[in-house]
Amino acid sequence: MGTSSIYNGPKDKNPLLPEGFEEEYDPNQQENADNQEPSETSLDFPWQATKKSMSQFINGRSQNRGRIARNYVRALGGATNAAKSAKAAKSSTIQLGKFLSDIITEGIEKTLSKLEIEFHGKSVESLFSELVNVVAGNSNSKEDIAAKNASMEALSELYEFLVENAMDIRHLEKMDANLINKVMKTFVNSYLIERLLKDLQSRFEKYADDLSIAVAKENEVKEYITESVAVKLDQVRFNNLDYRSKNIDQIVEGIYRDCYEVLEAYI
Repeated sequence: MGTSSIYNGPKDKNPLLPEGFEEEYDPNQQENADNQEPSETSLDFPWQATKKSMSQFINGRSQNRGRIARNYVRALGGATNAAKSAKAAKSSTIQLGKFLSDIITEGIEKTLSKLEIEFHGKSVESLFSELVNVVAGNSNSKEDIAAKNASMEALSELYEFLVENAMDIRHLEKMDANLINKVMKTFVNSYLIERLLKDLQSRFEKYADDLSIAVAKENEVKEYITESVAVKLDQVRFNNLDYRSKNIDQIVEGIYRDCYEVLEAYI
């Protein structure tokens, strides 16, 4: 996972920071980081604190996944700002919701036609590849990429449904509320994970020499986020949302805000 030129992720903007301040982890420190209260420095420089908590987790000096998530949301400016800045996520959530609701009300063929996706003579794999681009759009930033990866995870739920139904894409017209909610929850959950991991990728490149360790640590972080936001996402009836209403953007932003509030609330 090593690289000769590592992008160290977002930084706290303060011209008074000395050279090397972002190098957050001293391997010789003897303090038990898990028992430390947030210092004045960690509150003033949330990205530095976030990177420190992730680095310590990767190194095995801490098992505190909750602190990583809390510090990360704080570094994004808190739950409200984190949700506001999740522009690609909100757009993709709405696009995915429109796609699913249109299939139910108008059928798969008309829905794909509206999206200018040729339906006939294409494999399911080819159609799904095009759908990812429709749902997520361009990948010009890390946040865009996080949304695109989340789209692939969400659409994989539909793909598995088709595998169980002889790969006949018309079976999507028989989706029930449970499947729609599962697909939408998968997207939101996957985005929350992907965004964090994209912003903190350099910690893995810098401190995880063993690929298997890196994968295991990533999975632990993913598991924590999934378990933390599960209750909030289970409360949302995605199948009942009107994805063409004039206030849908605010509704979707509220869903992300609620999830980020859960992650930020760790004590």
